[in-house]
Amino acid sequence: MPTTVAWSQHDVAAAVARALARSKDPAQPGDTGRSPAKYAQLSDDFRASAWRHLKEDGDLPQASSKAWGMVAETIKAVSARHGGIIHAHRSIWHVLRELSRLVGEAGDEPTQAWMNNAFSRARSLHTNFYEDEEAQPEVEAGLALCEELSERLYEMFWPERPSGTTEPGTEE
Repeated sequence: MPTTVAWSQHDVAAAVARALARSKDPAQPGDTGRSPAKYAQLSDDFRASAWRHLKEDGDLPQASSKAWGMVAETIKAVSARHGGIIHAHRSIWHVLRELSRLVGEAGDEPTQAWMNNAFSRARSLHTNFYEDEEAQPEVEAGLALCEELSERLYEMFWPERPSGTTEPGTEE
């Protein structure tokens, strides 16, 4: 299912700008200090923490929250890489939607749908942090899907990103 289209910096930056405008998330004076690498490192840290909570202490709400955090920080990293700093929670969804639209416009509707569904699963894990209703197999499957979404977003929209500090699926 990998998408092989390489989008120009301009196309991705325009998609990010549209998303931030739609969510009414304007640039802030202090945005210059928010680096894509910082967000990517946070995403890697959330990934490791999610697996640790899942495997070591069985804290499913925390694992769920960290899985969401991994995806959210990945989207922030990709957005920042292309000139857009996310301030509002709702902007995370708007940016993902615009990136998936690019994928669909390139003719890969299955990947577009997969991206949107995987993000919806990440959002449900975010809810599970508060509700604690999901069982371990559901959280583990959701975490694996979130991890795949994170990696695919980097592959498609920031392929030159230096590799992360944690290996997928490991619990440092």
